[in-house]
Amino acid sequence: MDYDAWNTTLAEHFFAIREAATPVYLSVDDALLADLLTSRTKVPVALPAAADDFQAAIRSVVFGRDPFEGIASRARQWRRNGAIGTPPFIAVLASTVLAAARMNRSGGPGVGRFSYYGPLRELLGLHEGSGMPDGYDVIVPTLWGHLKWWLTEHEGGRRGLPSAIPHPTQVNIGWSLSQAVLIGSDRVQVGLFLSAIGAQPGDSVPAAELLARFQEWVRLNRPSPRIQRALASTELRPVLASILLQELTHYDGLPRNASGLPCVPLSLTTDAGGFPYGIAARIPSHLRLESLNLNGDVIRVPSGAEWLPLAPPDQKLTPGSALELAADAATLTLPARDLYVLQANDLVGKWTSVNTAEIGVPHRVLVKNSSAAQAEAVMLACGSDAVRRPRRVQVPPGWTLFSSYTPTRSTKASGIVGPLAPLHQQLARLSGGLRIDGGRQTFLLGYAPDLVLPTTPDSHPPTVTVNGVPLPPVYPAATDTITIRLADLVHSAGEHQIEVGNRKLTFTLVERYRESVALPLLALPPRNDKLATIPSKIQNAASPSARAPWLPPGHLSGSCFGSYQRDPLPSMSLLRLGGSIYALGENRLAALLVPEAPAWIATMDHVPHAVDIEPLLDALPFQALWLLQVTSSRNARVQQAPVVQPGTYGAPSGSWRVLSQADWHRLTSGNITPVAAACAQDWTDYTAGK
Repeated sequence: MDYDAWNTTLAEHFFAIREAATPVYLSVDDALLADLLTSRTKVPVALPAAADDFQAAIRSVVFGRDPFEGIASRARQWRRNGAIGTPPFIAVLASTVLAAARMNRSGGPGVGRFSYYGPLRELLGLHEGSGMPDGYDVIVPTLWGHLKWWLTEHEGGRRGLPSAIPHPTQVNIGWSLSQAVLIGSDRVQVGLFLSAIGAQPGDSVPAAELLARFQEWVRLNRPSPRIQRALASTELRPVLASILLQELTHYDGLPRNASGLPCVPLSLTTDAGGFPYGIAARIPSHLRLESLNLNGDVIRVPSGAEWLPLAPPDQKLTPGSALELAADAATLTLPARDLYVLQANDLVGKWTSVNTAEIGVPHRVLVKNSSAAQAEAVMLACGSDAVRRPRRVQVPPGWTLFSSYTPTRSTKASGIVGPLAPLHQQLARLSGGLRIDGGRQTFLLGYAPDLVLPTTPDSHPPTVTVNGVPLPPVYPAATDTITIRLADLVHSAGEHQIEVGNRKLTFTLVERYRESVALPLLALPPRNDKLATIPSKIQNAASPSARAPWLPPGHLSGSCFGSYQRDPLPSMSLLRLGGSIYALGENRLAALLVPEAPAWIATMDHVPHAVDIEPLLDALPFQALWLLQVTSSRNARVQQAPVVQPGTYGAPSGSWRVLSQADWHRLTSGNITPVAAACAQDWTDYTAGK
């Protein structure tokens, strides 16, 4: 290919229109050149042949005594003419990054340890002379400036954001060097790291602390060799620290791939810690996903769903291996692990893997045999009672399963066993409290969460303010965390703001989660081969006929998961909000029921919840025989109404509207499915007037 063809190919590869305005790394190496040329020519091309073709193209525009002046002139003309079309200097900048990827370090100390200009001159064909080519120190940084202007000002971030930054000491080559440290796929790893430490948009973390946390995270997560080389290099570590800060600046709460698509984390799922294993996607509350397209199979994501159980591509999924599923709107990732911390998940009805253990919560731990003894020691150091090894649970060869791990404190732990220590490598965060699930930090008044501050490497306590009032410095005790009880400091309903240095945390307290609102129900789309099977009935220790009390998320009744059901019309008197609910009585009477949820729910994002229908039935002017829920223009479900004693509830919370007989005909003549098969004949008799 000639220069213009290479320039266009590189621009299309790196600067395509993307999902989000995220940093783009113009990371070029010989393997990428071969891939791009093969894709363009449709003929397999070896690495040396692709490199020769690219070098010939670059040498056609960079040559002579003032080698960069020609491309500088084209760049100025392009910008004066309104920056129409592809920037003409992308391939030249790519060549400077390729030289950085090819360079080696000399063994001598001091200035010049980077042998950058040798590979650059060889690539450009500038064999006469040595050191920095003429004009490089002025023109190349100017071209990086043109690229920054084009991405941010002209394109408004839709093709990505500039990521080239100067080196702390190597001023001239720093721009290109910053692009050779990470490649586009590595930014997924950086995003997963930021998610793991609990980073939030707008956070500010010192570079030294961020780099130290990243190095510890790398020990656990097996990232790319490129990242490991950067961490091992004294010269590249400052560049990597600057890149981490840059990624944190643009972090929107979601890990993203090189194309800007969000990466949705997958969790390993299991019934008891052993075979069979499955996966579940945790959908972040601020990610609006309506569907996922996995291998051509469209899976609808219910509004407000927090977890989506999926059937793994390999039904014999075993721990220890990474998994990545490509979808149209996101990438689903399950990282490789040598240790899994498992926590009971009511919404999935299984144990699911989590990033770190949580104080006061029972866990199961699946760990490689080589680290089992170390893991057991850490669990005991975290204040847990003696853990045990279940005998009746089948685990993969080479793995050990521990149960009954309930930490009461944190401790210093690193490497593979680090996640066993609560808040391992976490930034300041809210923990505990009586939380009301629903995508935002909302808690019951009187049960505010604790503020947990992991100590920094210098052990200096951070500045903390609660609703603008600074708190006295608190120093850690024997553990590596500081816990501040916000329940002792915050006593009013409403939103409250915590500031920890430059980090802001907000949470809301509500007066009560009224008794008529039950547990959130897991919303699942219609059956699909890509969806994992969840039991339609999950046993509850309480009497099925008793009214379901409100339970905080994470509560387990004995050894059973809570009273979650897939059925949108549970057999008791609790109905999930969604669609329209009608009461049907004798003599073709019908009424539209309008339940009223607590006012604070309206301020939250798609909170799945249920309402007690009996108070509304008590206030009706007729006896309800059937409850009909219309979920769409084609689907409706019906169940027999519970018997309600008149005057039991008094004034209802909500309202109803009596409908005409024509409405009764319209409601009962559609495609209606009885919830209980045994009621099918009764429903037929009712609609026939018997």
